[in-house]
Amino acid sequence: MSANIRTIAAAEGTEHENTTTEGSIATFAFAAGSLTPGKIYKFSGLCITNDNNSSDTLTARIRFGSSATVASNTECLVGAAVDVADGDLCYVSGLIHCQSATRIVVEGMIQGPDANCSTAMYGGGAVITIDQATAYRLDFTLDWSVAHADNEAAAASWVVYEVA
Repeated sequence: MSANIRTIAAAEGTEHENTTTEGSIATFAFAAGSLTPGKIYKFSGLCITNDNNSSDTLTARIRFGSSATVASNTECLVGAAVDVADGDLCYVSGLIHCQSATRIVVEGMIQGPDANCSTAMYGGGAVITIDQATAYRLDFTLDWSVAHADNEAAAASWVVYEVA
């Protein structure tokens, strides 16, 4: 068995800040026709809260779909909405199983963003019908409860690799 890295973050990503619109902090684009039967993709990432205003909450998700509007895509994993503090972390890890030319299964675990090692992991997933002629995207997203200039979080790490 071998693994082929498809994307890996070389540094902290762009902050998701000052908005209540769910947005992507890390993504991977699958070209049309690349999700073929028998392939398995592994993904993992870590979100860090760089700054927080008061008692505002942050919700992390994994979404999969074809829309550039990430909130329109299928929610595969969701962590708890947590009242975050500066330095809080959220870990996500999962797999994509390409079962047939028209069906994938996304499964994994995600935390709510909180002090390191202090919050529960939530398991989940989704069974998704795909079309080989369509390009898809996997997104690690965040959603703030309140728009404020001091609400800032980003992907500290993100990797997607194909297991062969």
